[in-house]
Amino acid sequence: MEIKGTGIKTTREFVKTNFPDKYKQWVDSLPEKSRVLYSSPLINMAGWYPMVDAYIVPVESIIVTFYDGDVKTGAEALGKFSADMALKGIYKLYMIIATPQNLMQKSSVMFSTFYNPCEINVQNEKHKSTMQIPVFENMTKSMEYRIAGWCVKALEMCGCKNISYRITKSLTEKDNLTEILFKWS
Repeated sequence: MEIKGTGIKTTREFVKTNFPDKYKQWVDSLPEKSRVLYSSPLINMAGWYPMVDAYIVPVESIIVTFYDGDVKTGAEALGKFSADMALKGIYKLYMIIATPQNLMQKSSVMFSTFYNPCEINVQNEKHKSTMQIPVFENMTKSMEYRIAGWCVKALEMCGCKNISYRITKSLTEKDNLTEILFKWS
């Protein structure tokens, strides 16, 4: 499993923005492969990196170091930060015309361009979407919550209110897919 360089950049910016006084301490605490990657000033944004060293290990460290091991809170915060960066950048114009259903459909395509191999399907109804992830090697609880946090922030940016979600199936629990149900008004 691989992650695109933009995921590394977003993770690094998340720590620098939210915990600037502890950034160096956090990087220094990472295992060597992750530390070298996060210490490098040059990240190939379009390049592919090994998921475990480039993302899973650093994210788990963020959760332990800054969120006292609270996977849901830490991973959601990272996901929301990532959506904010992505959707105020290159997708800014798209957000002006996007409907919530269209946005959720587009998010499945976007995620598939950042994680390899990855398959995400979305079924939309009025005021709700079901996201199914049948292919995602090395899925972790933090990744599930990060994806959910990203979608929540994207829906907020699309004007949705009273957003909630529930993970009903999980690859981490030996289900055949991860399923996340989103609702909003």
